[in-house]
Amino acid sequence: MKHLNKIIIAVVLIVGLNAQAQDSNNPWAVSFGVNALDTKTSAGGGNNWPSGTWFDGHFSQAYSVKDNWNVLPVLSYVGVSRYVGDNFSIGLSGSLNKVSKYVTRDYTGYKVSNPGDLKYYGIEGFVKYSLKSALKSEKIDPSISLGLGYSTLGDNSYQTVSPGIGVVYWASKTVGLEYATKYVKSFEEREILKAAYAPSMMQHSLGLVVKFGEK
Repeated sequence: MKHLNKIIIAVVLIVGLNAQAQDSNNPWAVSFGVNALDTKTSAGGGNNWPSGTWFDGHFSQAYSVKDNWNVLPVLSYVGVSRYVGDNFSIGLSGSLNKVSKYVTRDYTGYKVSNPGDLKYYGIEGFVKYSLKSALKSEKIDPSISLGLGYSTLGDNSYQTVSPGIGVVYWASKTVGLEYATKYVKSFEEREILKAAYAPSMMQHSLGLVVKFGEK
C-alpha cells in the first residue's frame, strides 16, 4: 500500500506540472488524501453552545480530534471533478475508513466506545461552487458544495446528503493543498445508544488537488 500511494502521488504530480488552471480549457481536477469521520453529530446534546439548541447538539466539540475522530493513516479518499462554467464544478468522490470511536450520549454526558472497528465506505456525486474569483485571489480558493451519495458502515448501507465547505491553497498554478469539511446527513433510521447503524457524521479531508486537461 505504501508503494502504491507513492506511485499514485508521483504520477499525478507529473501530470500536474504540465497543466494550467481549471477552467473551460483545462476542466479537470483530481484530489486525494486522508479523511476523518466523527459521529458526535448523531449523539445530540452539547455544552459549548447555548443549551438545547440544534447547532449545539450537532456541532459542538467539532474538533475533538484525539477523542472523537476516526482516521486511517493511508490514502483514504479520492475525487475527480470537471469545471462546467460560471465557477461551478461537478464531480465524484469516494472514501474509506474504519470506525473505532463511536460517540453516544446519556444523562451522564458523552461516551466514546468501539462498535467493532466497523468498515466505512462512501461514494457521492457533488456540485461545487468556487469563491476564488469573488476574492480575486490567486492562492486562496474557498468553496461550498453539496453532495448526494451512499454510505456503508459495517453491515448497513444508507443514502446521504452532504453540504460542505472547503479551501484550497494553490502552491503553484497546478498543485494545491486542500482541506474540506462536510456534514454527511443520513436519511435512514438509526439506533444511537445501541450500536452504529446509519449515523450522520462530520467528515474532514486533507490532501492534494491537481488540475489538468489543457485542450
